[in-house]
Amino acid sequence: MDISLRPLTRGDIPGWADLLARIEKVDHTGEHYGAADLEEEMANPEVVVGKDFVGAFDGQDMVGYYSVLPRGEAEGLFMIHVEGSVLPARRGQGIGTLLVAGMVERAARARAEIRPDLPARLTSVGLTSNLAQGNLLSSAGLRAERWTFVMRTSLDDLPPTQPVPDGYGLRTYDESMSDVLRETHNRAFRDHPNFTPSSEITWKQVVTGSRSFRPQLSFVVVLDGSDQIVAYLQTAEFDADLEATGRREACVGWLGTLQEHRGQGLATVLLGHSLHAYRDAGYDQAALNVDSENLTGALGIYERAGFKVESRWTNYFLMVVP
Repeated sequence: MDISLRPLTRGDIPGWADLLARIEKVDHTGEHYGAADLEEEMANPEVVVGKDFVGAFDGQDMVGYYSVLPRGEAEGLFMIHVEGSVLPARRGQGIGTLLVAGMVERAARARAEIRPDLPARLTSVGLTSNLAQGNLLSSAGLRAERWTFVMRTSLDDLPPTQPVPDGYGLRTYDESMSDVLRETHNRAFRDHPNFTPSSEITWKQVVTGSRSFRPQLSFVVVLDGSDQIVAYLQTAEFDADLEATGRREACVGWLGTLQEHRGQGLATVLLGHSLHAYRDAGYDQAALNVDSENLTGALGIYERAGFKVESRWTNYFLMVVP
């Protein structure tokens, strides 16, 4: 086996997209990426093209990849997300071991380059049912500590929406709300374990500036008579999902409520209103992710809205110290 690792360039994007599609057909992750999605990921100003996206090649054929995505500071740690995979037909040949070693090494260098004053916490995620991947990550020192559920619901038979509680108002997102929404998001999730606050750059890259963002299907709850956002639901749609499945899917990217306004049913109101809006806009289904250890009872809210768990994902962590 003569496998070489080299940084990916934009010229590699078609082959990268093809690799991901071939992996999904076997692993059934439910995640689909088109060339435009990978273009956007490479345009992230917080990653270094030429270092943070690396492919494994057998001659001219890409047979695997890894990516290293710095996320920012949280709880005195520098958070870095790492991910990668190998073409199913080439697994068991040591390619994954080579990629994981390179991935961890690059993440350690990224920490030294960006935040040498902080230890780094590497995070990765994979289907819990993929035991081989779990064993590979564990062998590199990444420990399984938390789990995430992917949930979906059809939009065929929706329950009635709930009224907005007294003292609150429901609005559709508009561009003027971008920074206030980011600040609200950071406050709403600050009590969640392993949450990394979003910087202006990250928020624009992942949410408001992303080609997947659907502002007309994103909603906020404000206090009556003010512009103060106390709860919100952000919606995304991934074109590659439609191309792969033939079904339009609305993705609940973020749903949060400020701690002092929880228990009022605001999340239920937002979710119900959004599902009806998705149906009216012609979507077939909706999806979301939820931490199995979410402290706000989100899993029950989603189940009552008709969502059902489709897959379970394991979150892996590794500390990298100065």
